[in-house]
Amino acid sequence: MDRLENSLSMEQEFSHKIFADRVKQLSHEDAQDLLVQMHKQMLYKDNIYKELILNQGRDIVDSLFGAGK
Repeated sequence: MDRLENSLSMEQEFSHKIFADRVKQLSHEDAQDLLVQMHKQMLYKDNIYKELILNQGRDIVDSLFGAGK
């Protein structure tokens, strides 16, 4: 898992470089606003992942035990 957590594709590295360059040009207040917005988006993403994992678990249980038939 460490390999996945600490590696980016070349496309991701490029995207990150562009993002970093743009952030450096922001005012302090704009950077704070962006950070707050990004945090909220990360929370939304967490909720989506949780829901997908829960649904996947339900689908597996349904397949194994025939729920919903």
